[in-house]
Amino acid sequence: MISLSLLRRATPWCLAVTAWAGLTGCQPAASVTPSDTEVLAAETRRPADAALAAKYERSCLSCHGVRGSAPLTGYAPHWTPRLAQGMPTLLAHTREGLRGMPAMGLCHDCSDDELRALITFMSTGQ
Repeated sequence: MISLSLLRRATPWCLAVTAWAGLTGCQPAASVTPSDTEVLAAETRRPADAALAAKYERSCLSCHGVRGSAPLTGYAPHWTPRLAQGMPTLLAHTREGLRGMPAMGLCHDCSDDELRALITFMSTGQ
């Protein structure tokens, strides 16, 4: 049984962590909402290169292949403003993490060339 004293000390910390997670977690990428067809297309897309596809599936797909969590793979309205920042900026954001995206996009064994290829794939869907 949890003591009342422990509960009183833990509650503010738990509330702070919950609020932080809500603010920094995966955020919708843009105000434009993709259709069900566009989401289904993103769920099924994979890079042509098998090794890159494996890295995409284990590191990128869970956020970039679903509605409303991150820029949707192959969905131009989500990617256009990001691409305007240039590949060096996108690569830096990927390496360092940004908002809800973890550093390296959880692909800690990806080289910069692989990260660039993944960004290109996700931004174009090809």
